Amino acid sequence: MIVRTGPRKPRLPLALIHPLGPLFRYLPLSLRRHLLFMRAFGKWGNFRHPRTFREKAQWRTINDRRARLSFAQDKLAAKEYLRRVSAEIKQPIRIPETLWVGRDIRELEALAHRLPTRWVLKPNHSAGRFALIDAAEGAVDWSTLRKLGDAWIQRDEEELVMGHWAYGQARHLLIAEERIGAGAAAPNDFKVSSFDGVPGYYFWADRSQEEAQYAFYTPDGTPFSWGDPGELRSNAAAIAALPVEALRQRMLAIASTAAAPFDWLRVDFYVEDGEVWFGELTLYGAGGLYVIDEANNARLGALWNLPDLSTPDPREPEWRALLEGTPRGTLQHT
Repeated sequence: MIVRTGPRKPRLPLALIHPLGPLFRYLPLSLRRHLLFMRAFGKWGNFRHPRTFREKAQWRTINDRRARLSFAQDKLAAKEYLRRVSAEIKQPIRIPETLWVGRDIRELEALAHRLPTRWVLKPNHSAGRFALIDAAEGAVDWSTLRKLGDAWIQRDEEELVMGHWAYGQARHLLIAEERIGAGAAAPNDFKVSSFDGVPGYYFWADRSQEEAQYAFYTPDGTPFSWGDPGELRSNAAAIAALPVEALRQRMLAIASTAAAPFDWLRVDFYVEDGEVWFGELTLYGAGGLYVIDEANNARLGALWNLPDLSTPDPREPEWRALLEGTPRGTLQHT
């Protein structure tokens, strides 16, 4: 079982000044974002009149509470949204099957005999937390999963500390879902960032090695240097792993349609055995605290047109409806 439990909380005395300590969350949100920005980049950002990509990401976190953002970090709602997008533009995409939804792992444990050999457990309303289960490698450790579930169902740093509002709107649920691929790690990622529905860039994460390798591209497939020290210095290895052109175009088309209602949205895909799978939607990529060179920071910032928050949204009931009720997994229907 491979488990990622989210960021590690600091111990005293560091906890007294650390963002994940007990005090930081009580500061005003704008001050929190300024301090996080200062910690990451060593300077104060302009969040009132932002110009760069990083600064506009902070503006969104501090100001944007529109209904269209409310569903995007709810994993179950995002699946339903992508299912509708795929049908609308007739571009097929695989969406991992939801096996079970609930708040108590003990309910899932009662269905253990019906679970597939490989599956994933994750919270519906958080990021960076998951358990990859493969019963062929050993008995499922239900004791550990119960502890994880009891912890993951709670509010966490995304809403309490980072101020990522949409995570707080997501339904606090646990999900067991289909596991993609046959490897020990997650499949390769293809992540498309779009501005008002127009892809601005995408990046490919090659996870075939122990440490993921990254390569960044303009929408037409031209590689460029992002500035992240972890990216591939040569794109040769990434080019060998990139999906065929037809799959690339399909992902760009789906991402463009999904992102059309958003000033900025990233749509994450997986590619496995020649098939495109939906991963998740991302509104707050790395909290806007990206390692990115200043040229790209300015260039992508110029592509991001911040919205008028006072404009009425005729689709607001549609966004709200995506968060209604508690869906049931396929194992709960029979």
